[in-house]
Order: sequence, then C-alpha cells, then structure tokens
Amino acid sequence: MRKNIIYILAFFFCSQLTVTGQHVNTKRPGAYFKIAEKEFHDQRYTYAIPFYRSSLQSGRTNDSLALLHLAECYWRIKNYDSALVYYKEYEKRSTPLYTSNQRIAELVASQGQYSLAAITYKRLLDDTPLRNGKMLAERWKGFSDITPFVRDSLDFSIHLLKLNTKQQDFSPQFFRQGMVFVSNRYAKRVVEREFGWDGLPYANIYWVQDTAHLYVIDSMPGRSHYTLNASINANDDYTDRTSNDNDIININSIRGAYSGDIHRLAKFSDDLNTKFNYGPLCFTKSGTTVYFTRNSKKPVDGRYNLEICEATMENSVWGKIRIMPFVKPAYDFFHPALSDDGQRLYFCSNQPDGFGSSDIYYVSLSDETEKAVTINMGETVNTSGDELFPTITGEILYYSSDGLAGLGGLDLYKTSVDNRGNWQKPVNLGYPLNSSFDDFGVIWNTGKNKGFFSSNRLGTDDIFTFANAPFFMQMTGTVYNRANMRRLDKAKVLITSIEAGKPSVDSLITDLTGNFRFPIRPARDYQLSFSRNGFVEESISIQATPSRKDLVLDPVRLTPIVQASVPPVEKDRDGDGIFDSKDKCPDIKGPKENDGCPDIQKRLNELAKMVFFDIDKDNILPKSLKPLNEIVDVLRQYPNTTLLIEGHTDSKLSAAHNMDLSKRRSNSVKTFFVNKGLNASRFQTRGYGLERPIADNNTVEGRTLNRRVEMKATFKY
Repeated sequence: MRKNIIYILAFFFCSQLTVTGQHVNTKRPGAYFKIAEKEFHDQRYTYAIPFYRSSLQSGRTNDSLALLHLAECYWRIKNYDSALVYYKEYEKRSTPLYTSNQRIAELVASQGQYSLAAITYKRLLDDTPLRNGKMLAERWKGFSDITPFVRDSLDFSIHLLKLNTKQQDFSPQFFRQGMVFVSNRYAKRVVEREFGWDGLPYANIYWVQDTAHLYVIDSMPGRSHYTLNASINANDDYTDRTSNDNDIININSIRGAYSGDIHRLAKFSDDLNTKFNYGPLCFTKSGTTVYFTRNSKKPVDGRYNLEICEATMENSVWGKIRIMPFVKPAYDFFHPALSDDGQRLYFCSNQPDGFGSSDIYYVSLSDETEKAVTINMGETVNTSGDELFPTITGEILYYSSDGLAGLGGLDLYKTSVDNRGNWQKPVNLGYPLNSSFDDFGVIWNTGKNKGFFSSNRLGTDDIFTFANAPFFMQMTGTVYNRANMRRLDKAKVLITSIEAGKPSVDSLITDLTGNFRFPIRPARDYQLSFSRNGFVEESISIQATPSRKDLVLDPVRLTPIVQASVPPVEKDRDGDGIFDSKDKCPDIKGPKENDGCPDIQKRLNELAKMVFFDIDKDNILPKSLKPLNEIVDVLRQYPNTTLLIEGHTDSKLSAAHNMDLSKRRSNSVKTFFVNKGLNASRFQTRGYGLERPIADNNTVEGRTLNRRVEMKATFKY
C-alpha cells in the first residue's frame, strides 16, 4: 500500500508540474528520469515506462540512456513493436551498441525480416568475433536460411486452447489425467498483487483435472499487438489499437484496481501459496512429489530471486515444503524437470559458472541431497544466450534457447545422450512448433504423438496443443516413347533420396498405362532414373516443395535405341537346336519348352518339399540335410544359376509373427548354402508369411502343406 501511495503522489506531482512556471519545468525531466531509473534497476519495467517516456517528452537533453532503457523495458515485457521503435531511435541519436544491434536483429526477425536480421548478425560476428562468437554464428546461420526449419511443417497440426486469457498462460505439465499450467490471469475483481516486471498479477498454478475437458479454437487468430498503455499520456506506444489490447496498466492499475474479465479456473493447490510468483513445476511418476519454482521470501540486494522447492503429498495435502539444498540465494534457480527414472533433476540457473545468462544444469537426486553437486550440461546444449524451460520425455530432453540457429526468439530444441554418454547436437523442432517469437515449455505424449507447448506468437503467452504424424506427398508421372509418344509399360524407375546424410534407394515399374506413383517426403531432394530395354536411360532431379497436393512430374520421354539393320547370323553354341538369340542358356543344352535351359525346377520343387523346421522356429531339422545337399550339387553343376528362396507359413499366430518367421526360415536356407561355399550373391530371400497358402488353413493337412519353403531357379547370362 505504501508503494501505491508513492505512485499516486508521483502522478499527482507530475500533473501539477504541467501548470507551473518555466523554472519548475526545467526540473521535471530529471525527476521523471530518476524515478524511471529506480524502477528499471528494481526490474519493475512496466512502472518505469511512463516515467522514461515523460522524461523524453518533457525535453530532456541527454536522453540516450533514457531511450536505451525504455527500449529495454519494452523488450523485457515482450512489447516488441515499441521496443524496436525505441532501439532504432536510440541508434539514431547515439552510438550503436552490441546490445542494441543484437536486439534489433531479433526484433526484425520477429517481423519475418530474416535477411535483414542475418545481415546484422554477420556484421556483429565480423566486428566482435571474440564476443559470443559461437552464438552470433548460429543466429546468422539460422536467419540466412530458414528452409531446414520449415521443411517438415506439414508433419504437425496445432490448435490454440480455449483456456487461454489475455494475460500470460504457459508451461503446461501433465498431472494425473489432467494438466497443470502457469498463469497470471485475474482471478477476482478486488485488489490483486501486481508483479512489477509486467504489472500483471503474480503467477499461480492452475489445474485442468482431465485433458478431455480441454477444447480448442476452430481457427487460429492473428497476432495482436500487446499494448501496455502504462503512460501519463495514454495510447502512445507506437502500436495499433486492437480488440486484444490489455489496458490494465495505467494509473488505476498502479493503484491496484481492476474491472476486467474474471477467469474462473481452479488453482492447483492452496497449500502452495506465497505472496510472489509460482512458476513451472514437475512431478514424480507417482504424483506424490512436486518440484516447483517460486520467488524467494527473502530478498538478496533488494531482489527476490527464484528458487526451486520440493513438496510431498500426504492425505491429499501438499506439505513438507523445502527449498532444494543446491539453491544459492544470490542467484536464480528455476524451471525444474525430472528425468524419466526420477534420479536426475534438471533446472535452469544464472549462477556465474555458466556459458550465458541462463544455462541448464542437473543434479543427482540419488546422492545425499545436502552434498549433491550441480553439473552444467556443457556447451553442446548451453550457449551465451538463454536456455530455459527444460522438459523430459523418455530419453529426450526438450528445451528452449535463443542462442542457436532458429526462427527467432526462443525456439524449441531436443537432444539426447549418444552411446558414448555425450549429449548430441540439439535439433530444432521446426515450424509450426517454432515461430519468429518465443516458443517454449513443450510436453509430449509419445504414445499418441501429441502434446502441448507455449508461445507468445499471438501477442501474449498462450498454450497450444499439437499432433505429429509424418506427412507424405504422392509423386506421380508417366513414361512415354519419344518416337511415337506411346506410353511405356514395364519401364524401371529408380528413386534415390538422402535423409539425415544416408542415401535411400527405391524402385518401381510403370503400369500398363506407363504411369507410376510413389510416396515422398516434402522438401527433400530426389534423383530419378528411368530405363527400359531398347531405350536410352534418362535421369531428372527434383525437390518436393511442401504441399498437400500430389507432385505431378512433367512427362518423361525415353528415346529408342536405333540399331543397324544388319541381318543377324543365327548361332547355336550348345547345339540344342535353339538359336542363341532365343536360347536363355546358350552354353548349356536344354529343351525348347524351357527356353533352352536345363529343366531343374521340377527337381528343386521336389527337394524343397523335404525341407523341414522345428515348429515356430527357423533352425533346419537334420532330416532336411540330404535334400539340401542335393540342391547344393545341382547349383554347383550350374554355376550361372541364381535361386529365389521363399518362406511360407500357415495362418496360426499373427500375420506379423508369421511374416518374420517366414523371412527367418528363408534366410536359414540361404545361410546353409553359403556355408557350403556357394556365393551369397546367387541367393535372394523373401518371406510371405501366411499371404500365399496352397491349401486350406482350416485343416491340419492344409496347414502342413502351407508351412513350406519354395525355391525358384533362374539362369543368368
């Protein structure tokens, strides 16, 4: 109350000065500036804004510091439009600083001006390579080419939850069947305590007890300018008026009054309550222990730092609240996240041994808590920027950072430990989870590939829901004979793509109408090769632009190979009465009915019927060795023969199980042949499971016949 009275008197004093003489007017800017500086250094940015602006409007001559701090106030409360105006005005009137340059780069990036942001970061990197060089290089790299961050955008669908307010709603966390989150929404019409940082009520934890009660907005609204008209002269913050303007920060709000909407949603617990902010939290799997962020009850150098506390539930009451032993009162400790096994607690801190203003650390909970040592996650994860809002899903750590390549502001990243125990290079989650604004606090239900995250892309912090499923486009095309434009069937299409540095090759054959169709991932490079006997091979390169429509290729035309019209000299090298031009085995005698090749298939069929396995196993029974050895002799007699080994099963057990069993059995036969000294390249194996029965699976005899191995010989010349 005493603070409020001081402000009321200050505003009264300011208004009286407007009607006094010239002598008083010369003192007025200094008085405004002095009050603004006090509020700024106390981190009460909303309250500092009207005094800085009044100081500037009243003719202060040395206004560079006022402009810089005013811009910083708007930056801190996320009023980016006004922040950009004042940073630019500062650089007009004074010498540009590293900080003002860097802030402007981020602000223009938030407006989608990535090329301009990249130019600014490149200049900073060239001018100050030793100052945050790694972070500057990352931001320059990201803003120079945002393509990698948007290529998988169609994999995600996002929706805005209806529970959001015009205030800040963020950091969702699963709890039991529901979700808890942090909000500084107004919960009553009487006086509420205000947080000087942004002038809104202190943050509390709210609880939706069943996620089935969460609803989404049908269409995504556009971004609203977050206008805080905390000014002696209202409506003067360089942003357009919108229906979402939050006008609570004015003279009346500084007195503590509020007459707007009330948002009635149950708080998580009355047991966890202090006079300051409550922030992000996490739970053990049992849900009986919670780790949470709050402001400390005792100030250090006038500042109520953030601390992580633990509470346990007994008889439906949260109690035994204690500050975690590793918390140092002189620094901030916040945003706890618990590993999947409950043995390690991750958190953020600005303690001085970090890489930036806020780093992610962890501490082992299995150690004696009083002796637990906090460990910085290292420079692979942390940067000279801010790393915030860690969450854990399985073995994956998700967090937000503004020091890595991204789309602007805080972006969401993921990382995990490799098989050598090192944290892997963080991967940007991409658009639409990330935007040019702050995106943070993601939680993931891996079983359903769904989750929630926070973002201020609409003007204030809001909670969104998302769903993830890999999206495939359909690539279609047609192959023609260039000479007569007839469609070519049986043309081979070889498709090569590179994903995560690994080449992948697929192939298909055009149908009777020369058409082909193949699923592809958007924003990837593909190399296509087309071939057919008697035609010149053609190749094309494509990149699949993200779209929900099929990618239809231009007609592919193959040129026929023109051969000299010299009558061929018919030969019959093996003397079997079949000319070599029609003899598929020109060096081995064979009947005409088998295209000149020895008819060994009939004998192979007989021998294959004598190959048996243990029930539901892939090991070959001893009684199968004799027929298999006879097949080996046949293959040695005809070294140009290749063999396709097919495994089949009956319909007992599941299709997936039978498919796997059939593949293993065919591979066991191949292994037997290779162990006999035959070249592995002569064999192909396939498993068909229960797909190709030759008898009725409803009878014992039929199932016995269906449990078989078939072998198909081909002569290769």
